[in-house]
This record gives sequence, C-alpha cells and structure tokens, in this order.
Amino acid sequence: MKFVCTECDEPMKFDQNGGLDEDGSMAATFRCPSCEWGVTLLINPQETQKVRSLGVKIGGATVPSQPMEMLQTHLAKPSEAMAEVSSASGCSCPFSALVQDTFNTTPSNLRWSVEAEQRLERAPSFVRPMVRRGIEEFAREQGYAEITAQVMDEARTRMGM
Repeated sequence: MKFVCTECDEPMKFDQNGGLDEDGSMAATFRCPSCEWGVTLLINPQETQKVRSLGVKIGGATVPSQPMEMLQTHLAKPSEAMAEVSSASGCSCPFSALVQDTFNTTPSNLRWSVEAEQRLERAPSFVRPMVRRGIEEFAREQGYAEITAQVMDEARTRMGM
C-alpha cells in the first residue's frame, strides 16, 4: 500500500510508527517529502494482530526481499508455538522439512555442464533450488559425477515430468 500526496502528486514516505493504543490499535504516519503534508493510518486491533502475525513491517522494506524470505526465516527459527505442536504430536510437517532442506546451501561435489546450468536457469527462481536438489540427488543415486543435459532428461523421465 502506498500513499500519494494530493497536493504534490508525490509518493509519501513513512515517517513514524505511533505504536499501540490502549485498545490494541496501531498508528503509522506518512509524510510528503515536498510539502511535508502528512497522513496517519489507524489500524484497528484485529488488523494490527493480522499484520503482526504475517511479519509485515510498517513503513516498507529498505532492501529488496529474497524469494520466500518470510518462510525461510520462520523455518530457520520456528516459533515456540510450532515447536510445542511438533513435540506434542510427535511428528513434524514433511513439507516444511523439504522446504527447509531445499534452502540449505551446502556445496555440492557434483559438476554441472554449461548446458545443464543454462537449462536450470530457465526454471522459475522460486523452485530452482528444489529442482537442483532433486537432479543432484538423482545423479548421486545413479553414480554420475557430472550433471549434463542427458542426466537432466533422465531425471525428468524418472520423476514423471
């Protein structure tokens, strides 16, 4: 969400976070960089709770976010509530383990041919680590030392793609 000054037609900049009121509402103030005209956004208690639960930072990011940044952060440091649920049930979510393993950036001992790397780059960035991991796992099972376009084709066939 962005605010635009009606006088100057310029995007407003985040100025300050007013904190929480006694009823749980939150306020955020934005100002026009040219004329200093300001506006305050009041967020009701339910919206405040939702914003906080999603990990949203009021005022916007100053650095570009990484793909799936919030998910990676939560998997790296699971909340106490999730840890209690996992330990109480005696199991963990297999999907979260897969995603966490996917973003584990341990170096591989397999070589990738230039053509194979180029083909991997055509995969969407958010699934590329998972694709790389799957192909490398297949190559290790088959005893390959280098991943080529032919190995990628074999892996696709084996995975039913």
